[in-house]
Amino acid sequence: MLAAIDFQGGTGTADLMEAVALLKRLNQSGGRKVPEDAPTSFVPARYAEYLAKARKDGDETAYRHYWELCVVLALRDGLRSGDVFVPGSRRYADPATYLYTPEQWAARQADFCKLVRKPADAGEAIEQGKEELHAALAQLEQTLAQALPDDTGAVRLDEDDKLVIPPLSAEDVPGEVKELKAELTGMLPFAPIASLLIELDVRTGFLDCFTHAGGRKQARSADLKRNVLSVLIANATNLGLARMSEACGIPYDVLRWTQEWYVREETLREANTCLVNHHHALALSKVFGGGTMSSSDGQVMANMR
Repeated sequence: MLAAIDFQGGTGTADLMEAVALLKRLNQSGGRKVPEDAPTSFVPARYAEYLAKARKDGDETAYRHYWELCVVLALRDGLRSGDVFVPGSRRYADPATYLYTPEQWAARQADFCKLVRKPADAGEAIEQGKEELHAALAQLEQTLAQALPDDTGAVRLDEDDKLVIPPLSAEDVPGEVKELKAELTGMLPFAPIASLLIELDVRTGFLDCFTHAGGRKQARSADLKRNVLSVLIANATNLGLARMSEACGIPYDVLRWTQEWYVREETLREANTCLVNHHHALALSKVFGGGTMSSSDGQVMANMR
């Protein structure tokens, strides 16, 4: 694996890759001493003192152990963040492979720009952004000019000329809306989350996506489905496997084994695709758009380079 990794990022990531190459050479040659000029910029501050003490004491064995551990930890974090990737890997692939290629983006650019009301030309988009920024600053200056320093409910400058932004006030919900909400809530039956997932599996068969890591599609026994659902609920609710074991009575080692061999990134992705495809086929889903764009906190997201 060390021979196949690549990276993107700044100097810290480059030093890490140099350290990985050095570690590989040491392992191949049987070397034990880490050179004086070996990179250490990726070493966390909480571990740096261990390396400094080992170097000061002349304990090369301890220094090698600490330095190698820091290399491995930094490599793990780099793989998780995407700064380091493995060509050809599905789990640790180059993040750029998840984006549109220039050819794919060219065919979608016009529709996307129309959707977000932005010009396709970069220069025009920058000018439009500048105009929006100047308009927003002018509005802010007007707001600050009208606010008093002791007006706790308004955006203002305090006595030290520091910008103060108060919390947003809660939306005033009419009483009729609250009554209607309570009435509708009372009409809905209580359904445990496990029952909902079981019903969802009956309709979609998404649990069949959780196959054994060894490539064997074992019989879909009721116990195995129960264990997979327990792991999913434990992860989704941040309950954790230990507390989930206490809550449902399934031994912890069974849940741990199920998570390791069945609930993996690739099986989760396949199950999620199964659910999305089912949802997309529902008649009501088409009312909310074509499903090619997603929105989070009012920000329209799209994959593009």
